Amino acid sequence: MFGLFRSQVGRLVELAADDSAARRHGRLATAIALVELNAGHSPACPAPLAEVPRRVDRLLTGEPRLPVGHRLRLTATTLVALSAPLLLAFAPGLRALF
Repeated sequence: MFGLFRSQVGRLVELAADDSAARRHGRLATAIALVELNAGHSPACPAPLAEVPRRVDRLLTGEPRLPVGHRLRLTATTLVALSAPLLLAFAPGLRALF
């Protein structure tokens, strides 16, 4: 299980780096750079090359972002869920003030 975790962490780091570069330079430019950087690799090292087509496809298709309303509802729900324990902890003290 930990071996699988270790192998997937590297992949997730690469995907996060792709996303960061795509936000800064655009999806198409990042995909082209990824292809150009990996064009000179020899077939003796197939592991990085096997992942490149999936990464390029992921960059070019681009998952749609959540709509603004959905993101706002998700953010509000998260804030309520995180602040509920604080309100419960401070409720007795606030009642004593009033």
